[in-house]
Amino acid sequence: MMKKILPLLFALFLPIAAQAKIYILLEEASERKFPIAVPEFVTVKGKHSSLTGEITELFRNDLDIAGIFKVLDETSFLGGDTDVETINFTKWTSIEAFALVKGIVEEKGGKLLLEMRLYDTQTRQLLVGKQYTVGKKDFPVAIHRFMDELMKALTGSLGPFNSEITAACGKQGARQIFITGIDATRQRYVAKIKGNSISPNWAPDGGSIAFTSFQSRFPEIYTVNSSGGGLKQLTHNKATNITPAFSPGGDSIAYASSVSGDTELYLMNRSGKTIRRITNVLNIDLSPSWSPDGSRLVFASERAGNLHLFVTGANGGGNARLTYTGYQNDQPDWSPDGSKIVFTARDRGAFDVFMMNSDGSLIQRLTRDEGNNESPTWSPDSRYISFSSARAGASGIYVMLDDGNNQTLIPNTGGCINPDWGPRLK
Repeated sequence: MMKKILPLLFALFLPIAAQAKIYILLEEASERKFPIAVPEFVTVKGKHSSLTGEITELFRNDLDIAGIFKVLDETSFLGGDTDVETINFTKWTSIEAFALVKGIVEEKGGKLLLEMRLYDTQTRQLLVGKQYTVGKKDFPVAIHRFMDELMKALTGSLGPFNSEITAACGKQGARQIFITGIDATRQRYVAKIKGNSISPNWAPDGGSIAFTSFQSRFPEIYTVNSSGGGLKQLTHNKATNITPAFSPGGDSIAYASSVSGDTELYLMNRSGKTIRRITNVLNIDLSPSWSPDGSRLVFASERAGNLHLFVTGANGGGNARLTYTGYQNDQPDWSPDGSKIVFTARDRGAFDVFMMNSDGSLIQRLTRDEGNNESPTWSPDSRYISFSSARAGASGIYVMLDDGNNQTLIPNTGGCINPDWGPRLK
């Protein structure tokens, strides 16, 4: 019987000097993955069960999705260490495990108590430990929160696992608003309404999603609670209203509308009242995305002939062109840290995902020769990108590192388009 881990212990990290250590340099992480061992979690009696196996499998899968870890195969483990308290660090260092994760699962009163610890096997120190109480089916919530803490301990920054992605999913012409974890957990539809729904966008507090729907024949903008329900139509002008984008403060929504006869960018409040027209240049403007400080918008426009990316002040002033190559640059998304912009561009007959500095410099291609890849969107930590792909045999929503490595399909997202990565869950 293992000893109960005191909640206070899990609030403790290493001393300040040890905390500052960075184990994984993200610039090298794709090429030099960090070896980590995760023996199967155990019950309070030190036993394994179908539940401990399922929880351990999810945790290992999340480490694979992160793309910066080398999860050691169980066949390399040397045995022993059957509970959380017993650790023979020599056994783990001998198989070149740089870190070790141990966990316990206890069912208690219809709830699950999950206790997880991350160790540095070289120094034999506890890097982070946490205890979570969740519903029996909600263990992914605990895994996601601990994954983020693990990544903070090893990389210096929280990971993206305690967040979700929304997308338009279903049959073509009848898609609905869908939410998924990046590991395919907690998948659900939040707005199933008549007609096609596209281009969902999270509110910064994670409480609602704006999107375009053809429910009333014309494309109008709606919002829905991220928990489902609360459907509200914001525009009623019987024009084309598309690509909504919540402001960083969450009090307004930028969008494209043809209400004037030419598709321009507008700003409205959360009740649907127009605040102002942002752009006023002949030719189509669409797909706005806010800078993190809310002062500027990047958007796609045909004002230069082909579709290119431009930036403007939130009040409509200070326009500047960002892209000059390609003939269809669209769907920009500004990184939460403000340094980068990802976008879709058509090249050699197909759409691919590209990234550039926020001033338009240093354009890099992230996808290639895998069908059409569109709608890139940043994770809350600005280190991962989700996008939709129509690649043969495995279409759906993907997640990759910001250098294009470790492109991983989220299961059960076939036919989904227009992903948008939401904020960290509270």
